[in-house]
Amino acid sequence: HRARWSTVIHSKGSPEFLRDPRGFALKLYTEEGNYDVVGLNFPVFFIRDGIRFPEMIRALKPNPLRGVQEWWRIWDYFSNFPESLHMFTWLMDDVGIPANYRQLPGYGVHTFKWINSAG
Repeated sequence: HRARWSTVIHSKGSPEFLRDPRGFALKLYTEEGNYDVVGLNFPVFFIRDGIRFPEMIRALKPNPLRGVQEWWRIWDYFSNFPESLHMFTWLMDDVGIPANYRQLPGYGVHTFKWINSAG
């Protein structure tokens, strides 16, 4: 089994004190096959419709020229997509800056249903 944690918004090498959801990937090697499971340290996500994902990422990513987030873009995005507010409250809570990876909660991003041979 393998596990990997990463930041969602900021790039590799960014400081750990930045508010940023932490994503994870698990690779499970079993006799029935290999499984990849992805998740997040928040139980909710910014969007309901996957087509909004690039828009959300553009709003949250730092400006590529200056390397800092632009809050006007973030507020503009959240004001246009109120369903994102729940995730935003998680991001602005203490959960948005994890104390460590050892005690970080993990929530599945996708819905899984495993069925054995008996049904």
